[in-house]
Amino acid sequence: MEFFQIDVFAGSAYAGNPLAVFPEAEELATGQMQQIALEMNLSETTFVTSVGDARYSVRIFTPGQELPFAGHPTIGTAWLLRRMKRLSGNRFIQSSAAGDTEITVAGDELWFERTGRVDADLEASDPRGADSIAAAIGLQIGDVGLDARGLGGSGELKVAAADAGVEQLMVPVRDDSVLGRCSPRPELVALHPAGVYCFTALNDGQLGARGFFPGAGVAEDPATGSAAAGLGLYLADRVGAGSFEILQGREMGRPSRILMRCEPGKVSIGGRCEPIFKGELEALPA
Repeated sequence: MEFFQIDVFAGSAYAGNPLAVFPEAEELATGQMQQIALEMNLSETTFVTSVGDARYSVRIFTPGQELPFAGHPTIGTAWLLRRMKRLSGNRFIQSSAAGDTEITVAGDELWFERTGRVDADLEASDPRGADSIAAAIGLQIGDVGLDARGLGGSGELKVAAADAGVEQLMVPVRDDSVLGRCSPRPELVALHPAGVYCFTALNDGQLGARGFFPGAGVAEDPATGSAAAGLGLYLADRVGAGSFEILQGREMGRPSRILMRCEPGKVSIGGRCEPIFKGELEALPA
């Protein structure tokens, strides 16, 4: 069974977030997919179960669990199927457990579009409030929160959950030096098993971000499209429509560039892919 590894949200090869794709996996059972994803030991591995006219179905696994949706697997899987000429044209649909996701091609970039929800700011009395979250990522309470004026808004941005297919906590932090000091503690899994996406303002129109998802078996992710989509919903709700560039993975030596366009209730995430290698699976899990 042939598989491919692709760097997604990458400006060049050996950057971005690596993804393994099995483009003809319709005969694999769920347990086999999970075992293969554990063996690949990447943030995500995808298994394509069908391809039709401008549409395909996929299942997405981390080393520890199946996900209903994920961003860099969406971009990378669609890019590969188009490169293999199993998809044609510049617009198609991905079907996953989170429903349909529309994908478009613009030059050398692929974009996916999602809708979703943003919750109210977490109250201090919430077990997942800012003080608890700060401690769980190795920060002080004064490190959490961000002046929205740097992003074209007003007031202060606070911790809140957003869901563009997977619910994650959006955690604004004061500046880039604080972002670099984030260091997750074991209690993060109990506080929010789906993980946290920490972000801050950099230059005009540019954000820095780090994603920590230990509950899914991913201590830190080099580029997280689903969380970037959740962040887009969050920012559109808090500061209004806009376009941003997200820099992630810098602390891991995997610099990633995620493009975002957002408006209230809807977000588009884009990026480039680089092929790295292909291989052949010689033994299937029992």
